[in-house]
Amino acid sequence: MKSQIEKNKEILWEEMERIGSQKLTPESAARLSRYREAYKTLRMLCRESAEREEEHGGQERHAQSGLYPYSGSGHEFTRETAMEWTSRMKNEDGTTGPHWTMEKTEEARKQRNIDCDPLKFYVAMNMIYSDYCKAAEKAGANSMDFYVYMSKAFLDDKDAQPDKLERYYHCIVKK
Repeated sequence: MKSQIEKNKEILWEEMERIGSQKLTPESAARLSRYREAYKTLRMLCRESAEREEEHGGQERHAQSGLYPYSGSGHEFTRETAMEWTSRMKNEDGTTGPHWTMEKTEEARKQRNIDCDPLKFYVAMNMIYSDYCKAAEKAGANSMDFYVYMSKAFLDDKDAQPDKLERYYHCIVKK
């Protein structure tokens, strides 16, 4: 059941992105609102399911697995998490939300032959931009290459614990 819920959430998210990228009409705005309500309902189901699992030993299982010892949550870093996180970013340039689309970061990643998870790369690039765009501008480093290579360096940090981006999200980011 969880798997289908996640698939449905992704379908709804993609549809909301598609509608949101077009000129809104009263009909498309109403459809977007309905999709958002359905999406929120599915998220609630996932949370309740996770809570029920944790009540029955799920949290202990995840902690023993070593996957998320920093949060004890056992939750994967999903597309939903990435999109929600980037949509809430308060960028130093005064904007809100992701600076680049997933397609743009994927294009940049592939052009430079960077081998990493495209979703994590998307988030890292937008996070680096969000936090450091003003500093990069002052240093004359405000270029696509700067953000690409800083993101790669962040994700490949050799002296960090595994899953640095997930740890950052769970331990640093305001929710």
